[in-house]
Amino acid sequence: MLKPQWLIIGPQISWSAAFELGGIWGVKERLYPEWKALDPGETVFFYVTSPVSGVVGVGSVTNKFVQDKPLWPDEIEANQVIYPYRFEFDIAYVLEHERWRADRIKVPLTVQELKRGVNVLLDRSVRHLASATVNNWGISVPDGGTRLPAQRRTVAESKEDATHTGVQQLVYEIGRMNRLISEKEYPIDEERLDVVWRRIERSVPTFAFEVQMGGDIYHALGKLKHASDLWNSKVFLVAPEDQFSAATALLRGTFNEIESKIKILSLFQVQELHEQKQKWVKIEKEIGLI
Repeated sequence: MLKPQWLIIGPQISWSAAFELGGIWGVKERLYPEWKALDPGETVFFYVTSPVSGVVGVGSVTNKFVQDKPLWPDEIEANQVIYPYRFEFDIAYVLEHERWRADRIKVPLTVQELKRGVNVLLDRSVRHLASATVNNWGISVPDGGTRLPAQRRTVAESKEDATHTGVQQLVYEIGRMNRLISEKEYPIDEERLDVVWRRIERSVPTFAFEVQMGGDIYHALGKLKHASDLWNSKVFLVAPEDQFSAATALLRGTFNEIESKIKILSLFQVQELHEQKQKWVKIEKEIGLI
């Protein structure tokens, strides 16, 4: 029997807080029946209300609990618990905040599917979202609602299946699973690094990554050299193996100063690390370490 898939509805401010908290949602007393029906492993789509009015990401339920302490901004302001029934979720994919309106998925939902803050999706909506997430974001959502992280679209095996955004997202998620502050499109002078990891909020990046799927590898190495010079960051180039020779040649010449500092990672290594990290985090959660 197929598991239900869910639409979780909330305003921008609530979703921003949910993602900043690492993947947590809460509902009021009136939504207790829906909260009770949610089971770990079931798929949840993140729907942001107006002015976005669309799905900005997808994940899967990991844990449910009842909380008696304020967590959300309006709860803290009122000094009372408004959303006691809470659940945690893994994030399989979520758009960067500035892309919510432009790249959201619009779904022709029924009134019933939008009636409450947590709703079971109809089969036709599930099919629409399954197609749209592949076409728009490059990830696949299982029809049976099985745990999403193990079902993510593989980017390691072939260059045709790899996208810059998809690989960048994997590196970003690995940083989060390492319990580091992981950020995409991090500013460095007038440029931006694809992903950085920081250990604490008020610190420079400890790790810096550039994802290079083709094109100007010279430019990517230049940004990584600058990160190394400016912050003494550990620097990494992620690229298909057919670009390794070009990168190595540049590191032995123009960028020889960082040849001994930089690590070149294949798409397979990133995918494998992501999958193994997910398994490790799952075990840690099961035994109560996190």
